Amino acid sequence: MALSSLIVYEPLDALSENRDYWSEYISFYEQYWGGPTSPYGVWFGTEYNNFRNSLSKHLEIDEEDIVDCFFMKDKEGKHYISPFSSEMNSYFLHSENYIPLHWFLLFKHDEGEFFYTPWGFGGINYDTKINLGFQRLKEADEIIKGTLQEHKETRFKFPILHKLGEIQAGIDSLKAWLGGFDPTGYVVLSYGEICSFIHPYTIKNERSVNEIWQILYLIKEDRFEEAQSVLSIIVEKWEDIRRKASGDIDKFTIQ
Repeated sequence: MALSSLIVYEPLDALSENRDYWSEYISFYEQYWGGPTSPYGVWFGTEYNNFRNSLSKHLEIDEEDIVDCFFMKDKEGKHYISPFSSEMNSYFLHSENYIPLHWFLLFKHDEGEFFYTPWGFGGINYDTKINLGFQRLKEADEIIKGTLQEHKETRFKFPILHKLGEIQAGIDSLKAWLGGFDPTGYVVLSYGEICSFIHPYTIKNERSVNEIWQILYLIKEDRFEEAQSVLSIIVEKWEDIRRKASGDIDKFTIQ
């Protein structure tokens, strides 16, 4: 099994609860490790236990009362955090063995970053402001709704229109989830372990974000056959990745 994730980071100064705790946590973590946390961080040996022991002494609380988080810092030095547990909405969405197509609609291609993980395989992250992601979901939703409404009498003539309905349902769920967070925060797409099942020679050319937007813009122009062709490629690509990640390797079509 391989997990991909959407992760929300809220501004530290926008939190109404436990702000002092998180401020102390971040300050200690940066002094202890020399930088922010990362979903790709690796703990060796007893490092994590030693860190938690030191942190509990610094915060003057028992180790079992420690709550961890991911955090990041923008160019102005402002901190954003993603707590591992909270009474609010979960800060994480996970997907097993593939990435849902509607997740890509939050981003534009130039917001992606390729890097090498501590395990040696390539990694991909996208990040954007929540309010920008929301605007893109709204744009995609308007395109899909307009198309389905215009072609409601002939929607079964074009297979792609059924897929658009599925994507629209995903958009609605994302909007509901993101609506629970500060719009000035960040949303990050981490390909996570999925990257280890993408061929190392093709991973730098992974352009699902571009492809999903290309489909919508073609649909907007009623270029259904071209849109269906692009959709077939992206669906086939992620179905192959899903089979590899889940261990169903009887048939691969992507080389």
